[in-house]
Amino acid sequence: MQFSKNWLRELVDIKVSTEELCEQLTLLGLEVDNYKNYQSDLTGEDSVIKLDITPNRGDCFSLLGIARELSAFYGLQLSYPNPIEVKQSIESPLDVKVCKSAPSYIGRFITKIDLNKKTPLLIKERLNLSGFRSIDPIVDITNYVLLQLGQPLHAFDQDKLRGDLRVRFPKKGEKITLLDEQKIQLDDDSLLITDEKKPVALAGIMGGLETCVSPDTESIFLESAFFKPGAIRGQARKFNLQTDASIRFERGVDYQIQELAIKVASQLIKKITGGKFGPTQKFINKSDLPKPKIISTNPSKINKTLGSNISSSTIKKNLKSLGLKIITSKKGDEFKVQIPSWRFDLQIEADLIEEVARTVGYDNLPIKDLKPRLIRPFDSLFESLRVNLISLGYNEVITYSFIDQDDAGLTNKKNDFAFVTNPISTNMSVMRPSLFSGLINTFSYNYNRGVKDQKIFEIGSVFIKKNKNIISENILLSGLISGNRNNLNWSEPQIQRDFFDLKGDLESLSLGYSFSQIKLPFLHPGKAAAIIKGKKQIGYLGTINPTIQEKLDIKQNIHFFELSLEVNKEREPKKFNKYSVFPIARRDLSFILEKDISSKSIETLIIQNSGKDLKEIQIFDVYEGKKIPKGKKSLAFSLFWQAKKRTMTDKEIDRIVKKIANSLSRNLNAELRVQ
Repeated sequence: MQFSKNWLRELVDIKVSTEELCEQLTLLGLEVDNYKNYQSDLTGEDSVIKLDITPNRGDCFSLLGIARELSAFYGLQLSYPNPIEVKQSIESPLDVKVCKSAPSYIGRFITKIDLNKKTPLLIKERLNLSGFRSIDPIVDITNYVLLQLGQPLHAFDQDKLRGDLRVRFPKKGEKITLLDEQKIQLDDDSLLITDEKKPVALAGIMGGLETCVSPDTESIFLESAFFKPGAIRGQARKFNLQTDASIRFERGVDYQIQELAIKVASQLIKKITGGKFGPTQKFINKSDLPKPKIISTNPSKINKTLGSNISSSTIKKNLKSLGLKIITSKKGDEFKVQIPSWRFDLQIEADLIEEVARTVGYDNLPIKDLKPRLIRPFDSLFESLRVNLISLGYNEVITYSFIDQDDAGLTNKKNDFAFVTNPISTNMSVMRPSLFSGLINTFSYNYNRGVKDQKIFEIGSVFIKKNKNIISENILLSGLISGNRNNLNWSEPQIQRDFFDLKGDLESLSLGYSFSQIKLPFLHPGKAAAIIKGKKQIGYLGTINPTIQEKLDIKQNIHFFELSLEVNKEREPKKFNKYSVFPIARRDLSFILEKDISSKSIETLIIQNSGKDLKEIQIFDVYEGKKIPKGKKSLAFSLFWQAKKRTMTDKEIDRIVKKIANSLSRNLNAELRVQ
């Protein structure tokens, strides 16, 4: 938003330097991008001020909105525009029908206008200082009103319209050629202004080329509307457009200012181009207009939040100065605040507290040191996981939730994709279905800059499309390791991290996971496992498929895991179990069995046949070769027993070992190997 200081002073007579004005605008939350002094032949000394306005403050995309803010702070009278009424002298040939997305539509038929007349120099100068090019009197006037009031206007060439106007959504296959000569295919959710034959404007964004005002235009229909922000939001970006109208309609314009904008424009048109004026036609569906928002608050809550001691009368006075209406309440010191039609950003009590802070001045709020308190990082699951992984040498990364379609296709099918309707760029068109792409791209970036040894993880949301209207969000933990297990050392050889290093890291999190074989296309065949919690698969881990490594030009193995944290949200409290004081009994057992039998299936049978006093199983050897039949392997386990109330005997342990051997022989055709 860029404007002339002298023009602003017509609405609020501020007698401060430009430097002080810019400082105050910044303190009010209207960040000044830059300003420069200007010498005007028409108004004398002037300044051009450019603001960077946050999207929530749509009301400040106009001089009137900025003047409201300054009048509240300086306690000055706001000179609200009060145009002279241009009386009706003819009837209008047009009728308009509106849909729910355009609950307020004001129009006026004007004929016998003379576009050979010149726009006054003052209007041209103010438009120029605001970044607008002068085109013709009608366009200049609509832009002038847009800047002054924040209400976009549009003028149709009446003689090019075919029948009455409609505000509606497109019919199948409809197209429109816009003022910039861009021809677009309309979507189902593109709000239109149409005549009885064709679309004539993309509502709230840009008019159509066929009905635009030209030097030959003699009659116009002037439009001033309130379109619901949700109906306009995202449409401009979808068609690679961004107009001054769309910027304002997306954020929400004052839904009670449309008639005023028509009156201001009518007065200027009458003065500059002459003409005959039809009635001001109002097409309003009150039931579809936004309802005035009412928010309850009280001075005690405001002062507690701000750490201040502001009186109730001061709070109410400051809120009133912003145009908010105070409604008294019978509940103690509580009162209600009715939000004006131009403040779409005020939705909850916290917003009112912020307004009090702004008007009092952030610099005037008391500064208090925070009281120290005990912080327990293990109070949350996420913090606990972060601490554990960092202690294992991992670094946490945070990556974008928007990714490229090709990256999303590495782990998921296209049916899973939640596409972004208005992506910032083509490589951010999909909401990520997995954290894999972010981690692998981070790894690749670091690898290409010489960082070969990496352990990274991320906790974040992923999004899976379930059907046309439902997208599920799930919080995942993912990690990736690659490179050498240990730093370069004269006494130890360099060993590459492998699948089992990653599996060991997951087991060290002590969240009760088990593992089973799985096949996934982006993981190495034979080096992948499902992560099981209870009886449910909650994730997977494995070595990245060599084809992906080759595509990224990475010449070392990468190992990756991903698991859902939803099942871990409700954690059982940790309980102390009394430990046994009796000695541990150990047996080492080695079995010869078929090569494709997993260690997990053996462990399951061992647990089923070892009794309640089995404490631990450790696999310590895998062997294939001499003395082992072809197609078979040898797996060796250490088993540990410890009873709580007695010492276990050798005979008791021997009976258990025999039971284990018989079960493995019967179920897996495994042979107990005699050393």
